Parts: sequence; structure tokens; C-alpha cells
Amino acid sequence: MKKILAVVLALALVLALGAVSFADFEPDYEKTITLIVPQGAGGGTDTQARQLVEAMKQVSGFDNIIVENVTGGSTGIGTNQVIDAEPDGYTLLMYGTYVICGTMTGNTDGYKGLDFLDGLSLEPFMIAVPTESPYQTLDDLIQAAKADPGKIVLGNAGATATTGVVAYGLSIACDNAFNVVPFNGGAELIPAVLGGHADAGIFSQSEVQANADGLRPLVFLGDGHSVIPEFAEVPNMADAGYGDLVVPGGCFRGICTTKGSPEEMEKWVADVVEEAYNSELFQGWLNGAGLLGQFSKLEDFEAFNLDMIETMKPIIQATGLAVGEYAE
Repeated sequence: MKKILAVVLALALVLALGAVSFADFEPDYEKTITLIVPQGAGGGTDTQARQLVEAMKQVSGFDNIIVENVTGGSTGIGTNQVIDAEPDGYTLLMYGTYVICGTMTGNTDGYKGLDFLDGLSLEPFMIAVPTESPYQTLDDLIQAAKADPGKIVLGNAGATATTGVVAYGLSIACDNAFNVVPFNGGAELIPAVLGGHADAGIFSQSEVQANADGLRPLVFLGDGHSVIPEFAEVPNMADAGYGDLVVPGGCFRGICTTKGSPEEMEKWVADVVEEAYNSELFQGWLNGAGLLGQFSKLEDFEAFNLDMIETMKPIIQATGLAVGEYAE
């Protein structure tokens, strides 16, 4: 009787809020949907996850949706927690290109143990330094690194995070001139650079924007130029004289769940995420953060991911971090 009352009250709340009805399936309103972010709180991935969850609550009326940060293993620990969860569709992963990196470098079974629900966005990267840094351009930074190999610390969000692959790729292209130091997600990388423990870092542009008082971008790694007005004049790699240096330009993010979860639940979550993605709340944040919409759903998201795998494989192989079948 208690469970029936809970469902009735939850449905009444949905109607009262004017939220969207998703097909004929109803989730268990006594359960909690947990979105695992495999990085620390405060970074770009975490911020996007929390914005999405608020929009999911708004459009569905399902209030028991939370974000949980599970750090470590260059995002592998959080990813593995989702893979090992009960396959019921209530444990979600904030998926990203870092999962592809982690799979190819042996930190997780990654995409092999996940079902794909919704692709969301692409966030361009930037190389940034503290505002008081003597390095005014990317060339200044690279020439300083080459002049004294190993002295200039280039920070990133994890050895097998996408920013880690960028950092190692950049250093390899510069004759291993940089001291590449991985941190535990953007939440640790940001204070490390601000505090002078790293000379420069590879950041998502939303992280640079959120710390504009302390970080100064040297170069925009995405295609073209940033759509954020204050970053519109930041040079891209070609502008900076390094157009022949090919590194991943950003981090893709989406939502996955434990492989083998019930199809009805997966479809319900995918529909909720799609409605949340298209909501005024999330789109307003997405545009303000300068992220590029890259929506796909279910089979289309899985196909998109396969294309990303093929794109990332040669880059990760070039860093020397790939293992097993991916090293071939």
C-alpha cells in the first residue's frame, strides 16, 4: 500500500508540474537514479552533469536523481562502478572521450560494459596558464620547454583522460620537452595551476571561463574559434603557428548505463535526457558555457561512439599508452 501511495503521489507531482509523460513505462519512484561522474566536483564534466540532472528533474517530475563523484584511476574507478552496478538502468555514467582513453589504456572495460543512451555535447579544450605567467603565447611556452626539457610542468586531468592524451601528444610532438603531470580531474588540476604547481594546463574552456580571474588562455584547441565572446580572439593552433600539430580538440560527453539494463528503463531514461537536453534550462546553460551541441540517441549514439573510437585509436597509440589489442 505504501508503494502504491508513493507512485500515486509521484504521478500527481508530475501532473502538477506539467512535466512530460514518457511513453507507457513508469520507473520505480522509490528508487534513486544515480549519475556517476568519474571526476571530482567542480570540473567541466561535473558542472554539465549537475545542470543536466536539474533539467531531468524539471521535465520528468522524478526528483530522486543525484550526482555522485567517484574519482581515481584516470576516470576508470567511476566507470567501473557503473559497469559493475546492478543492470537496472538506475545507475548512469557521465560518459566521455576519457572512457575511450581509459578503455584503450587498460584502466577499464569502458564502452564494452556499457549501453549507450544519449550523446550530449562537445566541449573544446584550451591550454591556459596563470594570469601572471611570463608566457604570453603558445610558442613562448613551447620554446621555454625545449630550452630546458623536463622543467616546464604541463598539467592535465589524468594520464588517460582526454586532456592527458592531449598533454602527452603535445609533449611528444615537442621532443618530450614537457614534464607532463596528471592530476585527479579538473577539480585538482585547476588549483594546481593556480597555485603554481604546474606552469600550464589543458582545460575545458568552461573551466577557464569559470576561473577567468586566475587563468589566461594561450590557445584554443577546437575547430575554428571559441563561441564564447571573451575568448573569440584566442588563437587556435594554426593562428599560433602550430597548425601541423594534431591533438584532440575537445571532450565529448554523453549518458550511458550498465550493459544489459532493461530496454524499457533505458528508453525511458533516454527520452527524459532528450527532453532535458532540449529544455530552456539546459540549452541556456549549454550556450552560455560555449559548448557545442552533439545530440544522438540509443543506436545513433552507439554508432557515433564507434566513430570516435576509430578517431582516437591512432592518437592514443602515438602516446605509447595503448595496451593489448589497441596497441596493435
